[in-house]
Amino acid sequence: MLAQANRHKVPDLGKSVDIVVPPVFSIIEDPTTAIQLVEKFAKVVRMYRVRSIRIDQSALEQYDLAANALLDLVATEIVVEGRYRDSKVGFSGAYPKNESIKRFIRSMGIIKHLSVKHEGPSDNEVAKLRRFDKRNRHYHVKADPTKSDFKSRTVQGFVDHVDTCLGDHRRALTPRARHKLCEYIGEILGNAEEHPGFVDWTIQGYLDNSLEDPICEIAIFNFGKSIAETLKALPSGSYTRQQIDPYLKLHHGMSLFTPNWRQTDLLTLVALQGHVSSKNNSKDDTRGQGTGDLIEFFQKVHEECAADSPIKAKMAIVSGETYILFDGTYKMRESGGRGKVIAFNVSNDLYSKPDPRYVKPLGLHFPGTIISIRFPLSTTSTVALAGDKT
Repeated sequence: MLAQANRHKVPDLGKSVDIVVPPVFSIIEDPTTAIQLVEKFAKVVRMYRVRSIRIDQSALEQYDLAANALLDLVATEIVVEGRYRDSKVGFSGAYPKNESIKRFIRSMGIIKHLSVKHEGPSDNEVAKLRRFDKRNRHYHVKADPTKSDFKSRTVQGFVDHVDTCLGDHRRALTPRARHKLCEYIGEILGNAEEHPGFVDWTIQGYLDNSLEDPICEIAIFNFGKSIAETLKALPSGSYTRQQIDPYLKLHHGMSLFTPNWRQTDLLTLVALQGHVSSKNNSKDDTRGQGTGDLIEFFQKVHEECAADSPIKAKMAIVSGETYILFDGTYKMRESGGRGKVIAFNVSNDLYSKPDPRYVKPLGLHFPGTIISIRFPLSTTSTVALAGDKT
C-alpha cells in the first residue's frame, strides 16, 4: 500500500539502491519528508528487481519512533517477499554519528528488524533500554479468534511496558489508570481492525534510560482507509453523518475551504472529538473515545513534563492527507454540552478554521493512520491518567 500511495514516477536505479535518510526523519517534526522517503523506497523495490539495498543513516540527527518503524517495515517486507520468491536481497548501511541514535538503530531500528544479531546492543546497553514491538497483519478477525486474543495480549503487554518505563523513574500506574490506558489502546487497535477493511497495525514503545533526559516514545500505526475516507463512506442518513454534516455545510457555505484547509482535513479533525465515531448509532453510544482519551492522556503528560524538562512533549496524528500536531498549545476541553472538543483555535470552535501550524495538509497520501508520541521522563514527573496520579 505504501508503494501504491506514491504518485510520482521513480526511475530504475538498477539492482543496487541507496536510501539516504535525511538529518530530520520524524513524523512529528517533518512528516512529509519522512513519508515521501518511505513511500519512494517501497515503490522502487516493488517496481524493479533490486538485489542490493544500502540504508545510509549517517546524517540522521533527529528522529522519532514512528518514522523509523515505517522504514523498517518496508525493509522487513522486502526480506519476506524475497523468501517467497527465492530471491535474496542484500542489505548494508551506515550508522548515525550520534551514539544514542546509533544505539536506537541497533536496538529498535533496522538492525533489530533485519535480525543482524552481531550488530545488536550489548547486554549492558539492553539493561538500560525498555522496548516494545508488536505487529498484526492480514487476517480477518472473525475467521481467526486467536488473533483477537493477540490484540488483548498486546494491549496488556504495552501497558506493562509503559508501567515499567514509569517504574524506572519511581512512578507506577494506579489500578484505575492502568485500566483506562488498556481501554484507550484497545479501542485504537480495535478501530484499526474494524474501520479500514484491511488489517495491518503496529504498536511500538522505546525508552533509553542511559540518556541525561530520557524520552518515552510511542508509535501506533495501521494501513487501510484513512479517518476521512471512513467518514466519507458513511450513509447520508447515519447518526455520525448527521453529526458532521453541519460542520461541512458551514465551512462550505462560508467559503472557508482553501488548498490549505480542505474537507478532508475538517473530517479528520472532527473525528478526533470525544463524541464522534463512525460506529455510533445514537448519542448513547460510547464508541469513539479511544483517540480522544489518548489526547487527554497526552495533555496530562505534557502538563507534568513541561515544568521540569527542557524537552517538550509532542504528539502527531497523520491520516490520509492530513497532519495534526499536539504540543500543549491547544487543549481538548468540555465545550457547551457538545462533549470534549479540541478545535486548534483560540475559541475552540469547530465552526472556525484551525491554526494552520497545527492542522495542515501533507501534500501526499499516507494509506492509513499514524500516532507518534514523545515525552520526557524524570524522577520528578507524575503522569496523571483519568484523574489519577501514577
